[in-house]
Formats: sequence, C-alpha cells, structure tokens
Amino acid sequence: MAYSDASYNWYSGPSDYSDVPTDDSRKCQVEGCYRKHSYERLRGGRKIYSKYCSDHTCLKPYPEEEGYWCPYPKKTGERYCGNHLKCGDPGCDKLGEFTGGREYIPWFCFDHRCSVPTCRSRATNRQQQRCEAHFMKCTVPDCSRPCHLHRDGRLDLVCAVHYGTFRCAREGCTRRTGSNMHFCPNHTCVVPDCTAGRDPSGGDACRKHLCNAPSCPNPIAHPTTTTASFCTLHTCRVRGCTHPRAADARGSDFCASHTCMTPNCRSEARFRNSHCPRHACVVTTCPHPRVSADPSSTLTVSGGGGNSNRDRCVAHARARERRAASLGTDSLGRLDYEGLRSRFELSGEREAERERKRLSDDLEALRRRERERERLREDEEERERERLERVRRDLEAWRRYSGSGRDGW
Repeated sequence: MAYSDASYNWYSGPSDYSDVPTDDSRKCQVEGCYRKHSYERLRGGRKIYSKYCSDHTCLKPYPEEEGYWCPYPKKTGERYCGNHLKCGDPGCDKLGEFTGGREYIPWFCFDHRCSVPTCRSRATNRQQQRCEAHFMKCTVPDCSRPCHLHRDGRLDLVCAVHYGTFRCAREGCTRRTGSNMHFCPNHTCVVPDCTAGRDPSGGDACRKHLCNAPSCPNPIAHPTTTTASFCTLHTCRVRGCTHPRAADARGSDFCASHTCMTPNCRSEARFRNSHCPRHACVVTTCPHPRVSADPSSTLTVSGGGGNSNRDRCVAHARARERRAASLGTDSLGRLDYEGLRSRFELSGEREAERERKRLSDDLEALRRRERERERLREDEEERERERLERVRRDLEAWRRYSGSGRDGW
C-alpha cells in the first residue's frame, strides 16, 4: 500500500467509522464503505490484511506481532486516525496537524512543544519549555542546573543559584551582574552588544563609545562605523557624514565641509566646501559665492546688465557682461533693437555672399570633374582605336601569309 504525501491538514473531529462491521470480512469495516480491505506484503511474501480499505486505514504502523495495522480507522483524505493526531503528551486531547514525511512523528501542541523555532519535539523541561536537545544548562563549570529564566522570558547564561553570586566590578557598587559577570545594568555601556563598563568620568557609555566632545556624556551616534567619534548632538546632520559639527560656526548643525562658507552663515551648503543656496552663485555646479554675498569682491557692475549680475559669482557675472556687450545694450541693460537689426541684416548679407561664393566653388568643382571624365573617356576611345588597328594589321598579315603558302603548295 502506497503512503500518502498529504501534510498540513487541520483535524478537528473524530474518525468517521462505525462500531457495526459489515458481514463480509474482506470488505472495509467502516459503515457505508464496501471497498476491499487493504493489505501489506511483508518479508517472505506473507500478507497482513487491514480491517479497512486504503482510504480508511491509519498509516501508523504497529509491530508485526501486534497485528501491524492500527485498529482505528481514519477519515478519507487524512493520514492518521484521531488517536494518532492527538498531542503526544499523555493526558492532552488537543488535535493538530501532521508535518512529517513518510515516517510517523508524534505531534505536540503549543503547550507541550519545544519553544525553539522549527523544533517539534516534546518539551521535557517545563520551566524553559524546551526539549532535551535544546535544554540550556548553567555555564558555570560542574553545574548542571537549568539557566535562570528572567521575568521577561529571557534565559540567562547561569542558573538561579549562581546568578546572585556575581557582583558589579565598579568600586563601591554591590548590585548583582547576572551572566555579565563584570558590571551591573547601571554601570554597563548602553551601546548594544557592548558589555564594557561605563567611563568613570561620567556618561552612559564606555570610554570607546563615549562622545569625544568635551564634557559630553552621550554615546557616539554610529557605533558600528569606525570613523564615528561623536554623539548625535555633535555629529553633522548630513546623511552618511560622521564628521563633527563646525566649531567656528556656533549653533551650526553641519560639519565644516557641509556648512556654508559665507561668514556668519550656519546653513547647509549645496555640496562640500561650497555655499548655501542663498549665498551661492545661481549656476548650479559653481562652488563660488555670488557677488552680493562676497565682501572681498571688487567687481564693478557696468551698465549692461544692472543688478541682475549680482546673483552670480565674479567669473559668471563678467561672462554675462561680455555677452551683453556683444549683443549691445543701453545704460539700463536693455537691448538696442535697431542696432541689432542692422547688425543682423549686415551679417545676413555677408552670409548670402559666403553662400554664393560657396555655390560658385561647388559649381567650378563640378565642371572640373566633368572635364576630367571627358578626358578619360577620350583616352579610352583612343586606346580602343589603337587596339582595333593592331588587330586589323595582324589579320591582313595572316591573310597574306596564308595566300602565299597556298600558291606555293
């Protein structure tokens, strides 16, 4: 009889069988089912029959001397009967699911199962709710007691007896340390996974994780980064930057590289070693300050452009003035349309003259190429005439030679 591969089924009721068997012992003994009973062929070819058909035979095997088959039927589509789907702990009647493979594995409910994820063995220790394989013992040598269970459900590394024997290593402190064995919670560094003691000078962290700012008791902001040395209050606010805030800019939230380079400005720069949007040149990629924000600038804005150039740096302001001068502007920075029209008309005439000259040159080049092709064609015809003349002379010579030979013969 082939085993079923069904798994993860929920069983909530008893098996659907009747105590009244059928008259034919070769038929399934479940009331209303008249299929032939199933069998298993053992070693030697001997058959052992079940009282039920393959749909109602429980797949839990028994020793051969006990009849091999389970005496209780199962529901159609299920794998085991109600007795073998119960919790494996004695006295528990909870029904559950079968998650094993071909071999029968007893199922245990949540109250009697090991609390370790993915483990479905029976919990042999009620305090830890763990099986024998996952049972945790005290780490003190020669101690076999179970680990101490805290109120929050966390297991300690030592038992309850040894939990109170370790005292805090800080001088003058009499608190217990538990499994830490060095410092109590009040004297342990607050950085996760750090068991070192807090710095004796004060603060909530050890000497390694304490902020490097003078008299600051806070831990560093990024303990997993090797370059971090300051707390959140003393670290640059730019994402990914671990440098300290600028000391020369009181009240700045950014480091020297990310603080606006304009004096007395504490805003964030557009990029490193530049200026904030209020003081930077309006050209996006320019790191220099605009003229209006640069006290050291000696640029004198000319009439062409007015105050519109003061939102640019010196270099870009002068470049804009040169462009304005090339276009022609009045004293107020307005364009001289009449002058521009005459310049454009003059430039149009020059362009037309250049176009005529270019077309004339192209036409002359075409004529030269045509004359060259004509000369090549004449040379080819001359060579063809010479070839035909040679053929004609050879033919006449052959005829003369042939005629003289016939007459002599």
